[in-house]
Amino acid sequence: MLMEKKDTKTRQAEIVAAAITLIGEAGVRGLTTAKLAGRLGMSEANLYRHFSGKQAILEAIVDEIGRVIMDRGSAFSRLSAAPDEKLRMILESHVREVKEKSGIPRLVFSEDVHLGNRMLREKLALRIKSYIAIIEEVLAEGVGKGVFRPDICVEDTAKTFLGMIQFAVLRWSLSGFTFSMEEEIARLWANFTRLIAV
Repeated sequence: MLMEKKDTKTRQAEIVAAAITLIGEAGVRGLTTAKLAGRLGMSEANLYRHFSGKQAILEAIVDEIGRVIMDRGSAFSRLSAAPDEKLRMILESHVREVKEKSGIPRLVFSEDVHLGNRMLREKLALRIKSYIAIIEEVLAEGVGKGVFRPDICVEDTAKTFLGMIQFAVLRWSLSGFTFSMEEEIARLWANFTRLIAV
């Protein structure tokens, strides 16, 4: 049976989505080109027409994660909503993306990223830096408008915001994705806003 012919960009997006799903099921080391090709119903040779190998696929995943989360965060930061509402929307969007794609935390917290792959580590660090900058802008706006306390350190508070998400996601991943991320994040968000609100 012949596969439907699709353009390279569409096929690459499908490969990245399937790879994220496989990582969610089996971890980064469980992702192989053979398993991925099988999941997609294509030959490994066909897979290699779109990516040079596992490394290139992992880099594409990091790029995609960063693009989606950055694009949404940036879009919410430009809305005319109140700064605290913008932060809440950024938070909920981030959590929703991770919940829908459990391969994200398994990749981000993997040894492959932290120790085994400098390129992935640097790509991820750059994305995180840019993401924090978006949060800083929203926090600074909130301070300027009197929504957030004037004595908060915007940079450190932005890191705390991201750390709140990362800690909740790490716990969720370690639990085998068994507890409600929405409930966890709702509690953490309520506490975070109490700490920074005027």
